[in-house]
Amino acid sequence: MGIANFKKDFIYHSSFGHKIQSTDPKTFSNLLGFRKGASIINIEKCKEAVSLMNRFVCLLFDKKKPQVLFVNFDEQSNKLTLLCALRAIQPVLIDGWSSGNLTNVISKNRITAVFLLSSKKTYFVIEEATKLNIPVISFVDTDSTLNNISFPLWLNDNSVQLDYELTSVLSDIIIKTVLTKHALSHL
Repeated sequence: MGIANFKKDFIYHSSFGHKIQSTDPKTFSNLLGFRKGASIINIEKCKEAVSLMNRFVCLLFDKKKPQVLFVNFDEQSNKLTLLCALRAIQPVLIDGWSSGNLTNVISKNRITAVFLLSSKKTYFVIEEATKLNIPVISFVDTDSTLNNISFPLWLNDNSVQLDYELTSVLSDIIIKTVLTKHALSHL
């Protein structure tokens, strides 16, 4: 899957939000509307967000040894997150979280950004990253709030396939940026 050309299945699954009653009013500007009581996410907003994430990560990796911490506590997809993080040689956290965990991880790895698969399920990570002035990239569904998320990716956050697709995209961006930087340094 490329950033510019999303597959039809991706578009189909990512565009379904939650029921009108559970939709955060702050997300209305990212919706196309409602159908049969469910919100429909504007996939163009997701494409714009992925493009913005791409530019941010490329700029981030111009710095000296940046680290993007991949965080996912969903048992159905955390192994996929682990594989993508390892592939990009980035730190990953897929098991429990305790207060101050991010501070401890930062002391070992210079974390310059955090990637979360669900802002609703990991709000405590967002709070801690915000206190430490670390940018957060996160999936944001219509029932979530986008408070303190630097780079919200608007889509349905309940799909293992979507988790893998976008985690893979981030991993690819990191690998491509690092390899390009390495190649340019040897010219």
